[in-house]
Amino acid sequence: MLTRRSLVRSARVLCIGTAATLVPIALAPAASAATLPVACSETALRNAIDTANGTPVSDTLNLAPGCTYRLNTELPAITTPIVINGNSATITRQSGTFRILTVNGGALTARAVILSDGDATGSSVATGAGGAVVVTGNGSLNLNAAVIRNNHANFGGGVSVFNGSRAQINASVFTGNSASVNGGGLVSDSTVTVNASQFRANTAGNVGGGIANIGTLTVGASNIVNNTAPNGGGGLANGVPAASGGTSTLTASNISNNSSGGTNPGGIYNNDGTVNLRASRVAANTPSNCLNSPSPVPGCIG
Repeated sequence: MLTRRSLVRSARVLCIGTAATLVPIALAPAASAATLPVACSETALRNAIDTANGTPVSDTLNLAPGCTYRLNTELPAITTPIVINGNSATITRQSGTFRILTVNGGALTARAVILSDGDATGSSVATGAGGAVVVTGNGSLNLNAAVIRNNHANFGGGVSVFNGSRAQINASVFTGNSASVNGGGLVSDSTVTVNASQFRANTAGNVGGGIANIGTLTVGASNIVNNTAPNGGGGLANGVPAASGGTSTLTASNISNNSSGGTNPGGIYNNDGTVNLRASRVAANTPSNCLNSPSPVPGCIG
């Protein structure tokens, strides 16, 4: 994260005989965080992000309560710390093919906002990854009480987190998102923490209907239910066919009623990674919970 910087001009001492005159130190004005109200229009939202990107400090955008921001072109990438207070507003793609938000080296905190109908297959940055949000360039994402719904991508229909970046997801819902390949709701090859959240009714064309992870995933008190992927891990894929490995730790969580095709496990698919189940339930997945996973899932039965 960028920090405030101030420019200090050095003092100069002018000697005239035995007398000295000091030139006072002049300090450039320090940038201060701003709170920007955002009127209910695409143009206002775009301009607010541009303004916030222009300062190195964390600015806050207050969206119009209950507004639907209908996008016809992609929003500017977030490159500095920005907080979006959604106030139950919706940001949605109305026309064209692009994702909703790109975090490229910045730090986005999004609260109480709905992100819907993004399509990353037409975006120029990280094309095909993260239908609602992609996090790249060592950036960070913090979702609080957000809804990520009906977005599409090749990888990470809802959210994609690239290596070196990170995400924290709290009290949020991922639903109706789809990926042509892996990670219907979420795909990550970095560090992601999920708390008190739901992944439901997401789909992937390969593995990981709810989540596909090849990084470090920590899930607590969350539900991963009713997701689908034909080749395994309707609920969770830890490691994917083309990239093995990953560590997933689930605590007090529920993976149930997910489905996959053939004999591949509908609950958890583990490809040469590590899955830790701590007081978590893996049950009622079709055709099995973890049976026939490429690598065993300790503590998973059926």
